[in-house]
Amino acid sequence: MAYKALYRVYRPQTFDDVAGQEHIVTTLKHAIEENKIAHAYLFCGPRGTGKTTIAKLLAKAVNCTGKNKPCNECSNCKQISEGRHPDVVEIDAASNNGVDEVRELIDKINYAPTQSKYKVYIIDEVHMMTSGAFNALLKTLEEPPAHVIFIMATTEVHKILPTIISRCQRFDFTKLSNEDIVKRMKVIVNKEKFVCDDDALELIAKLADGGMRDALSILEQCVAYNDKHLTLEDVNTVYGLISLEKKIELLKVLLTRDMKQALLLLDQMKMNGIDIKRLTLDLVDILKDIIIYRNTHDESILFVLSKNYLDSIVPYISCEEAFSMIDILMDASEKYSKVINPSIYFELAILKICNQVNEEKVVEVQKVEVPQQNVMETNEINEEIIENQDEIIEEEVPTFEFEQTDEVESQVSDDIYIDNADIMNILVQAQRSILENIQQRWPIIKRYLANLNMAKSAAMLCDGTPVAACPGGLVISFEHQPAVNAVNYYKNYKQLSAFLKEVLGDEYRFVAIQSDAFVEMRKQFILLKRQNQLPEPHELTLKHIDSHDLEHEDISEAYAYAIDLFGSDITEYKEKK
Repeated sequence: MAYKALYRVYRPQTFDDVAGQEHIVTTLKHAIEENKIAHAYLFCGPRGTGKTTIAKLLAKAVNCTGKNKPCNECSNCKQISEGRHPDVVEIDAASNNGVDEVRELIDKINYAPTQSKYKVYIIDEVHMMTSGAFNALLKTLEEPPAHVIFIMATTEVHKILPTIISRCQRFDFTKLSNEDIVKRMKVIVNKEKFVCDDDALELIAKLADGGMRDALSILEQCVAYNDKHLTLEDVNTVYGLISLEKKIELLKVLLTRDMKQALLLLDQMKMNGIDIKRLTLDLVDILKDIIIYRNTHDESILFVLSKNYLDSIVPYISCEEAFSMIDILMDASEKYSKVINPSIYFELAILKICNQVNEEKVVEVQKVEVPQQNVMETNEINEEIIENQDEIIEEEVPTFEFEQTDEVESQVSDDIYIDNADIMNILVQAQRSILENIQQRWPIIKRYLANLNMAKSAAMLCDGTPVAACPGGLVISFEHQPAVNAVNYYKNYKQLSAFLKEVLGDEYRFVAIQSDAFVEMRKQFILLKRQNQLPEPHELTLKHIDSHDLEHEDISEAYAYAIDLFGSDITEYKEKK
């Protein structure tokens, strides 16, 4: 027996087997149940989405003599499934598109069905018919014999005359979701006893671009490559794709403007037969996810990136950089169709990205090596603070982009007085869930050291340790007093607060404390707790911050003189480069 492709072997035989297209399936099933069959149908939509399949199911259902339509057991159903029923005629309009062919068809439709209730004509690729053929079919299509049903399928509905469309019930097929494709493929994989990883099937569904037939063809090809255990790497190899890790690595290299390393990576990819067009679109998808996540912090609406991948790329790139790279890549992709070798334009896109002038100031990050915080002592007070505290429901706070300015000062010589009552108020309201969430995300701060816009803020905070947290409040411990002073300095507060919101996802009023001082604060808290003399919790205050106007901007003496002389409306301050 001749080999049959998977999409032919597993063509749905009942409406329940159809993947997706629920709106069409439901409508047709109800019409069949209520015996409200139209004389002409037009199925339009992308390739491989089930147009011909549902046309054959409809032909079986209207002629089925069983109880459940189609039953696939009566003679009509069996003959239609095997393609040998005399009353179901499939016509390829690509090769039968002239006036003569249509006139011959019209002559035949007047004859009654030989063995079923309806004579069904399935006209595939109907948009290939000429205008003369369409006009010849008009009258018959409007008033066909009662025993005739026309089902026309097309991928290009805009090429069909409006007069034809108006005489049909039109059903618009949509691309199948990746979930529907994967679900159907798993059924077939189980029946064929293939061993396939889930991530391999998900990539196949993505490559199919909403087409079930394409998905099964890709699956068949990949299984032919490895019929023992199909993995994600196998699919990448067969279709010249690279892993998500490699794509993120390429983006990181582009962000560093390392042109040599970027070209070396590209050469390696080309040696592996990479599909440049697919790579371009995949990079755009990653950049889109970065922009979406930076503005929503919602992982559920992303297309490509998962939690692990987000933390490996998001800290290194801003929305502006992502949009700029998308523009360059999309501009290159538009030119691929004009050349035989699209890698030329992709290489130019890489050169353009690497050659972009970075207008932001480069900040040299000076890190001070400090001893590891005493974790045991920190955990002891956490246990005391959070005992018998209620859990809270954290609200999602949208993050935003911000630019690091020169206002952040990492060196503050004078000690800044901190009211212990402000810290004690945070300790009284401390909750375990909040602190654990902050501690989990705190290591991400070090990744921002590579981000020119946020490096200085990251350098000031990365050596700190979150030791207590409550709704909206955070205490950070540092080993050395200069680091404490820099974080508590009021001129740094606004930028550091925005940076913490970017990293943690929530906004916190924060205060820094030297680790030895925190040990003493811990002892005082434990003592007051045991004596039932802890202060009543109240609204969070930071007296060393609240006593200053954070919105006030210092201006130079010359700028102030210019404003007095010419007025603020026409005076513009520009920093000397």
